[in-house]
Formats: sequence, C-alpha cells, structure tokens
Amino acid sequence: MYHIIVNPKSSSGRGARIWTQVRRELVRRKIPFDAVLTRSRGHAVRLSAKLTGQGWDNADTLVVVGGDGTLNEVLDGICLSSSVTVGYIPTGSGNDFARGTGMSADPMTALEHILHPSTVGLIDVGQVSSPHRRDRFAISTGIGFDAAICHAALSSPVKNALNRFHLGKLTYAALALRIFFTCPLTDLTVSFDHGNPIHFSRVYFAAVMNLPYEGGGLKFCPHARRDDGMLDVLIVSGVSRLHAAVLLLAAFAGKHTHLPGSRLFRCRSMNLKSSLPLPVHTDGESAGIQSELFVTLEQTPIRIILS
Repeated sequence: MYHIIVNPKSSSGRGARIWTQVRRELVRRKIPFDAVLTRSRGHAVRLSAKLTGQGWDNADTLVVVGGDGTLNEVLDGICLSSSVTVGYIPTGSGNDFARGTGMSADPMTALEHILHPSTVGLIDVGQVSSPHRRDRFAISTGIGFDAAICHAALSSPVKNALNRFHLGKLTYAALALRIFFTCPLTDLTVSFDHGNPIHFSRVYFAAVMNLPYEGGGLKFCPHARRDDGMLDVLIVSGVSRLHAAVLLLAAFAGKHTHLPGSRLFRCRSMNLKSSLPLPVHTDGESAGIQSELFVTLEQTPIRIILS
C-alpha cells in the first residue's frame, strides 16, 4: 500500500499538476493508494506523525510529492521506530535532496522507481536543538547568511511569480545579492564532538550538511554523504564581503574549499553560540531566530528509495 502526502502548492502549483499525472498513472495501473493533500505549512508534519505512529505496516511505503520543504516536514513528523520506507517525487524549484542523493528529479521516473525499486538505502536524519525548539533535517541546517535568504524567500511574492515560469532559483540569487551586503557579521564559538571551543570572527554563516548541496545547487560540502553517520560543516568567516562573494560563486562547482575564509569540519555533533541572534533554517525552512544551537544525528536513519 502506498500512503501519499502531496503538497499541491509546491513550486506555485507545480505540485498539483504533477500529482494529477501521478494519480492518473496509479489509477491506470490499478495500484492501491491513499493520498492526502496538505492544506498549510506544518500539515505534513502532523500527517506523517499520524500515519507512522499508529500501527504502521512495514510493507507499506510513505510517498512524498512536493519540494524539499515538504520532505523536511514529513521527516520531522515520522516516528523513527516504525521502520518506514520513504519514496520521494520532487516537485520543487531547488531539489537539493534529489541532487544530493543521486535520485531522479523527473517526477514520472521517480514514480517508476518507487513502484519498482532497485536501490533502497539509508539516510541519516539530522537534529538541531535550541533552547526553544527542536527540528530535524535531511539536507542541511544553517545559521546566518544562508538562513536569512531562506527566511526571506519563504515570504517573498517574487518567488511565487518566478516559479510560474520555472525560474524559482532566481529568487535566491536576487535575495542573496540584497541580503549579502546588509547582513550582520557575528562571532561564533563552536565545539565539535564536545571538544575544546573554537572561536570564529566576522562569520557570514555556518552550514551543517548531511548532503553536499543546499540553496539550489551550492555544493558547500562536497564530501558529505547521506549514510556515513557524520555531519559536514562549512564556516565562512574572516574575509571581506567581496572575497566572500567570490567564495560563494566558487561553491556552485565545489571549488571554494581551499579558498581563504572557508573552513571545513566533520563531526558527529556540534555546539554553536553566536554573539548575535541570527536566522536558522532546516532544509530551507525557517527554524526561527537563535543564538545557540546543538546539532547532531538521530540514532535511527530512514530507509529511502533511491532508484
């Protein structure tokens, strides 16, 4: 049985159009399924919690039709002890999850893989905690400049307009230019795996990655792997704004890792304290304004259909 959570508003209605095609194909093949369409932000969290927390049949598959944000909500609600297998049909504008796991970004190809899987793998699930909340992530979490872009994009009417023309990525580029030259720089104190604290000055952002890409193709941590039990961390600090801009452009090709101002780390957990409260994101979704974070991995990974 396929239990399907659909975000019809993903990518300004592209999710609804893709769901129509998927549903038509399932009906044509006489494949049993039930589907629920999300109605608001956070609805997918409640739906996945209800589905997987009440006698989940491990022979069933939980299918997500939506963007990276919808998948994030589903993972946030999943009962990890239920041995859920997840299938994903991407409909968003960024598709960093599909890019980072090697999954097909073509919706009908993704459907075929779900119906006839050849590769089912595990993916680590990240957890970020602050004094006031706790969230999960599959792609990344971050504080500072990258999170500020995510916060702005979530409320930007420009994104919806550009998504209608399949140009949603331009939203992030436009917002990045505006925010980059106005965002406050901060001091960070970071401890990796409960070790001695390391101090960073003039920090633009810290990105904690479970997969290589975020932000629609920025390859911040080229060696991040979905199932290695490790977090990869990029901290950009201590350089001029012009140099930081060059570093960000180089990140699209993953060529930033040896540039001044770019520091990479690997850890199982990290504590982070900022001198200023800053925006935080999880998989591109807002996780509030915070000045202190603890990031680690859940003990139980999730099974996911890759191809």
